Amino acid sequence: SGRIPKCSRIRLQDTSGFAGAVNQRLALRFSKLGFRTFAWPAFTIRLPEDETPVVKRFSDLSDIDLVLLVSPASVAAVAHWVDHWPSHVTLATVGEGTARVARAAWGESVPIIYPAGDAAHSGSEALMAELRKRGIPSRVLICRGQTGREWLSEELLSEGADVQKLMCYERLPLQLTVQQEDELREAMKGPAPVTYITSSEAIVSLLRAVHPVEGAWEWITSGAVVVIHPRSESKVLEAGFHLVRMSSPIDDEVEKNVIACAEGLG
Repeated sequence: SGRIPKCSRIRLQDTSGFAGAVNQRLALRFSKLGFRTFAWPAFTIRLPEDETPVVKRFSDLSDIDLVLLVSPASVAAVAHWVDHWPSHVTLATVGEGTARVARAAWGESVPIIYPAGDAAHSGSEALMAELRKRGIPSRVLICRGQTGREWLSEELLSEGADVQKLMCYERLPLQLTVQQEDELREAMKGPAPVTYITSSEAIVSLLRAVHPVEGAWEWITSGAVVVIHPRSESKVLEAGFHLVRMSSPIDDEVEKNVIACAEGLG
């Protein structure tokens, strides 16, 4: 791929124990390639301060047919309370990646419905299409943070399902430390960055986090961005980015696309 331009790279991801490992692995990978790398989780995940509603809900799942796990973070949180699932319960995820994490948590035999394929073929719409093919479940429990998957919830309700939402974890948006703000100001003296974003919500988190640093958002959007889902592509364009590349979330593909963006900026 030729010489890698000296370029800052900021990577954002909704992160938990599972996703955080990916975050750090990619950060190390790009640092070894000569990039100045910022690994900023869009959200920090923690268990709810009041666990009582969660404990109560999981103590009896006789009224639930399908449990929807919205992300690897939801798997990590739910696994804190659930070590195995009742035989009548089927799991569902919005993508293959979260399904893999669920199998790692509860075994290969647990039944999981998910849209097959990479991130471009995942998401709420793809899962809903899969559920329609198989038959809409009667009673659904959505395990999520404070918010999320509203469209999917509304679609299930419109199809006649009884939908319950359970806050299994709290997402705390990115907040830069004084040191991180200083590092950002220093980076802004150099070339525009390549930003790697893995969810639409991460864009808002980043925008708010860098707001105290004058000119930071303009500097970031003057660079390039790599995304892994078509929905994120439209969101970053709305946010002011001009150079956008779609990628599979596989490490080698992310690396290839980030380097291509860096060379385009260089």
